[in-house]
Amino acid sequence: MHAHLDKIHTFFAIVDSGSFTRAASNLGLSRAMVSLHIKSLEQLLGVTLLVRNTRSLALTGHGQQFYQDFKLIFADIDRAVSRVATEHHSLSGELRITSTWEYGQQFLMPLVSEFCQRHPLLKLNYSVGASLDDLVSNKLDVAIRLGALRDSSLKSRRLADYAILLVASPALVNHCRPQDLQEVSALPWIHNSNLTHPGRWTFRGVDNRLSELKSDAAYTANSAQIVRQMVLAGMGVAVLPEWLVREDIATGRLQHLFKECQLPDQPVSAVFSGQGEMQRKTRLFIDFLAQKLSIQPG
Repeated sequence: MHAHLDKIHTFFAIVDSGSFTRAASNLGLSRAMVSLHIKSLEQLLGVTLLVRNTRSLALTGHGQQFYQDFKLIFADIDRAVSRVATEHHSLSGELRITSTWEYGQQFLMPLVSEFCQRHPLLKLNYSVGASLDDLVSNKLDVAIRLGALRDSSLKSRRLADYAILLVASPALVNHCRPQDLQEVSALPWIHNSNLTHPGRWTFRGVDNRLSELKSDAAYTANSAQIVRQMVLAGMGVAVLPEWLVREDIATGRLQHLFKECQLPDQPVSAVFSGQGEMQRKTRLFIDFLAQKLSIQPG
């Protein structure tokens, strides 16, 4: 029957307009073509649908039934099209995301709030964590992760970059007075266990020469904020995100060691499952973060 939809539309146009001539005009067809469509449709069905003469037009019983049946079908089609179009523009369902607490508080929460305001039908489930195992075990849609990623079957998209700094408390610096990076390696170090290689860093000097620094952990934490607190307490040196210690350095609570030696910028990545097709809500959320975070300072 789908091959005869044009004839059915012609039939509807005639009934709705009450005239072969008006139907032909509305459809952009000749009156002869409109008549041919109805004749072919009636031959296909084996019944008469319309009784017409030069002055009047009326539906037969079969025509009335055919019209009502297809009116319901077309209404269902319109609803289906409308529903798909609405879902295309308005996100719904649950979006399950995760990030570290520090980055989420400072950068993500304002953006998440804006995204949810744009899509009021979307339900958000935000969990705090740093392990990529959470992504699979908790069936999360996307994890926002900082730093180099471990090899896995997961896929990722780079959203932004941030600077990292070697920092220590003024009290520790005044007590130990390290003269170069090698002397720093002998100091007590605080490692972030979430990092891929927390005890190995490569610095670039003013002459572009690379120096690798290796350290053993005196203390370990799985939170950048806890590492920061340990450094503030004078327990050791650490490499931390610039955005996390910016105010500490500005107020003198922490010192940036060997400013002339730079550490490579680190990535902010959206990590997601590599299995199956990405859901539209996840893709649009990642696109939104990429656009917003790429213009964030630091």
